[in-house]
Amino acid sequence: MSVTTNETPTRSETAPPAAPAPAQRRGFFAAGHYIPYALILPAAAVLLGIMAYPLFRLFDLAFQNINRYAYIVNPSLGKYIGFEGFGKILGDGQFWDVVLRSLYFTAELVILSMVLGMLFALLLNRVSNWVKVTVITVMMFVWAIPALVSGTVFRWLFASNGGVVDYVGFLLTGDESVKHYDWFGDPTVGLYVVCAAVIIWGALPFLVLGLNAALTQVPKELMEAAKLDGAGPLQSFRHVVIPVIRPFLLVTTALSFIWDFQVFAQIFSIRNTSPEDGYWTIGIYLYEKGIVASKYSDSSVISIAMILLMLAVLVFYIRQMLKIGANER
Repeated sequence: MSVTTNETPTRSETAPPAAPAPAQRRGFFAAGHYIPYALILPAAAVLLGIMAYPLFRLFDLAFQNINRYAYIVNPSLGKYIGFEGFGKILGDGQFWDVVLRSLYFTAELVILSMVLGMLFALLLNRVSNWVKVTVITVMMFVWAIPALVSGTVFRWLFASNGGVVDYVGFLLTGDESVKHYDWFGDPTVGLYVVCAAVIIWGALPFLVLGLNAALTQVPKELMEAAKLDGAGPLQSFRHVVIPVIRPFLLVTTALSFIWDFQVFAQIFSIRNTSPEDGYWTIGIYLYEKGIVASKYSDSSVISIAMILLMLAVLVFYIRQMLKIGANER
């Protein structure tokens, strides 16, 4: 005789016993949250060890009156003068002329180099493999040339006597005056045309190769979807390509600004180691005050102002990077 019942077994009665929860790790490496900090700690310690003393000496000199070589030889002559050195530099009109010139020059270099780099990268992304390999090989050679050598070559190219650029201009126009045009007579032309050309020429290999690599990361499915939705090439580039490569664009723009704002070697070599006042950007101005005039405290103040200006401009970049990092979490 069998016995039936209406009671149905519950899940807890039929399911196998739950496995015991793994023991929770405790301590510094709990859940792996602190492992990245532990891995980056040696690099941070080395960086701090290398930078700490130079930065201390930079600020220490900025508050002293060490503006003569004799004061370096005999430190007892030096004394702390507070913010007097800052007032002297910040009250100098030439300093602000140099700052404005540097900002204009940097803006020109960053905008032109990024636009040209993107155009070349887009072209490189559409050519055959052998053309791409050839172009990349040539760019690697360009990248390997020292900045002083590049500046010297461009000085010869734009020379008023025997320069290749003037001769080509003469062949194209037939105007005899073009054959001996002095590109460096007007600092505005010399700086914003010739110096800008050599700096952009040297920066293009890194930008083109980097942007070309970033473009290969754009999913083809997104481009096909945009095309099916009726988007044109410009709309696809604006609404698909730019958002995907935006982090790389921010990084390269910030790096270009840092490199271009403190550029020195190309201008120094183009003007044959003696840049005139009209060619003084912040890097040249710092060299003239610190090395040529041996005004060490003044150059320390200029260096601090230069660092603060760069940080002020890079605030936008840092905020954008923090937003991207927060969105990816």
